[in-house]
Amino acid sequence: MIGRPAARNRFRLAIRAVAALPCLLAGPSARAQLISQYFPVDLPGYTAPDLADTVTMRQLLQHQPTGIHVGSFVVRPSASFNAGYNTNTLATPNTQSAELDSNGGVRINSDWSRHALGVFASVGDRRFPEIPVANYTNWTTGAGGSLSLGRDTLSAGYTHYVLHLNSTDLGNFGVSRPVPYTADDYRLTYNRLFGRFSLSPSAIYQDFSFGKATGGGIDTDYGSLSHHLETGMLTSRFELSTGNAAVLILRASAAQFVPTQGETPNDYVDGAAFAGLDLNGDSVVRYRLLAGGETRHFTRSPAPAVTTPTFEIDTIWTPTLLDTVTVFFYRRIIDPTSPFARNQTVTDGRIQIDHELRRNIVLRGFAEGGMSVTGQTVAGTQSRTQTLFKFGASVNWTINRYLTANLSFSHVNNYSHGGQTSDPLFNDRKSTFASNYVAIGFNFAE
Repeated sequence: MIGRPAARNRFRLAIRAVAALPCLLAGPSARAQLISQYFPVDLPGYTAPDLADTVTMRQLLQHQPTGIHVGSFVVRPSASFNAGYNTNTLATPNTQSAELDSNGGVRINSDWSRHALGVFASVGDRRFPEIPVANYTNWTTGAGGSLSLGRDTLSAGYTHYVLHLNSTDLGNFGVSRPVPYTADDYRLTYNRLFGRFSLSPSAIYQDFSFGKATGGGIDTDYGSLSHHLETGMLTSRFELSTGNAAVLILRASAAQFVPTQGETPNDYVDGAAFAGLDLNGDSVVRYRLLAGGETRHFTRSPAPAVTTPTFEIDTIWTPTLLDTVTVFFYRRIIDPTSPFARNQTVTDGRIQIDHELRRNIVLRGFAEGGMSVTGQTVAGTQSRTQTLFKFGASVNWTINRYLTANLSFSHVNNYSHGGQTSDPLFNDRKSTFASNYVAIGFNFAE
């Protein structure tokens, strides 16, 4: 799917941009912390840059910084700062604190008529003055490019991540403190066009390395989560009309875990198939529907296989020029990014409403609910279930082309039970927490 005309990509990027822009979010997302959330949305080799006609995207277009032109490249630096208060930073009692979030980054993209090249780097720091054990810093850097070969496109990308598992994210139960991990993502895609039909084979290699959670006088090693993941994928599209297509995706992957003394590695092979529609033409409602199934079999551990129906629904409805309704709903088996996620099935849904109160002021409200179910990892253990609900509201004020201010509030409520815990500071098999977060901030972009 990488490399097709930009008009056919507008919906997917709109979903990601509307859902992920830090200047408009009301607090952290409740979704499982998947590394794909950190992919750069306009790095060649990952996702083609494009926009959709939504309230949020029109705001960005109207006030979009032009960047700094250096020869045939465009440099776009950005920075943001948010200050607020979080009533529950670690999903455990008595961890309320002020919260200071600082982010910065730079993107450099080519401005060529053919081919593309881009690099980026970003850093994000979260400080909790009353709960220093909750502090952490993430950073990411990467590069990518695409080569136009007539009607075909060859794309490649590499990204390096230094991230942390967050105790309040869906799927990360059993984690009481930020867990550091690094990841390297390599991918290669070739898009072959046959008139209205296209084939896009791709190969992805990912290397995850997990470290120790520190603080509270106790260090907890999460090295058993470290693994390599190889994925091969074939995407086919048939254009029904301009911007509308039928899609078929076949995917196979294999994971190899780093051996840990006393533990059996949970190596697995995984297969999935999805079919659906990507309806992205000029209409009031745009959506992508994918449905299929996925199966995961463990090759070195006694953990039972997992087979489940999977789906993804992305919808943008623009009933008026001043309103946008975004719906995102998915079910899938996630990759191991928490102590219990080797065979974890996640179902998550979000509805979001954006209203353009004035030309430079956007109001947002959202509600989200998710459930993760983890089967047995070894004989004699129990499955683990987690449910998480979230709602919030925010107001975004575009002061000028370079500066944006925002005020946000969000509430999270979580309940999980069963299984076993791996962190000594998280010593209850049943966990219930609620968190309120309010913040005010500013964002700068050149």
